[in-house]
Amino acid sequence: MESKIIAKGDVQIEYYISGSGSEHIVCLHGHGRPVDDFVFLNDSNHKLILIVLPHHGNSKFPIERIEKDPMSTNEFNLLFKQLLDTESIIDFHFVAFSQGGRFVLSLIPFHEGKIKSVHLISPDAMDSNSFYNKASRNRWARKLFISWENKPERFIRGARIAHKLGLVRPKVFAFIQKFAADKASFKRASVTWRGFRNITADLKLLEAVISKNDFRFVIIMGKYDQVIRTKQAESFLNKIKQANGLIEVDCGHDFFRQENIGLLKSCIEIKKAP
Repeated sequence: MESKIIAKGDVQIEYYISGSGSEHIVCLHGHGRPVDDFVFLNDSNHKLILIVLPHHGNSKFPIERIEKDPMSTNEFNLLFKQLLDTESIIDFHFVAFSQGGRFVLSLIPFHEGKIKSVHLISPDAMDSNSFYNKASRNRWARKLFISWENKPERFIRGARIAHKLGLVRPKVFAFIQKFAADKASFKRASVTWRGFRNITADLKLLEAVISKNDFRFVIIMGKYDQVIRTKQAESFLNKIKQANGLIEVDCGHDFFRQENIGLLKSCIEIKKAP
């Protein structure tokens, strides 16, 4: 796959193109995940646009801006529009996983009439008032994370105590251990958590755009996912009046394990234009 770059000011976004079909599928990966996760969608009718999120690959966002001027929905949307113009994309499908879902939910209201379907796999940011999201908007919580960036083992120790006290679920603790395993991994988790705090979904606009344009909007959840749970998706879908948009599959947060790809693929419908 060929790597391409779009840039605006001090922000740079890398993306890849795979395939040459008539149906454009814009894919956004999860935190710490590769764009290769979506190659199972390759098909003679499909053309994949694989976007690399900031702080991954060659996508760049200045570290010095994170606290004073974090990325905004408008800023990311301008880059996304630049990508659509560069690739002459008129309409498209969205497929995104976890953190990539945060960006898709923020982009939908800007692209009314262009979106043909949305498939979100265990998306982040369905609840802006969750502890995870509210803490990212708290200056002192962010300072604490910055202090842990060079000593992630201190964060793991605190999480282990919370786990033993029953305040952190076992699968969430395992998830924490994975991303705090080394300094580089933990720092990326910290800078994305802090830096993406203003990338949020406008529920009223989402509801209006989806109901007015009648495209397929689906949230795919793992039945055993303890990182992002089904009840969060149910609550979110009720808020935007899309209660029938939930699909639950027989796995956890590990959708891209080889044995789960078939389950995931069966949930995604990319209809060819007549």
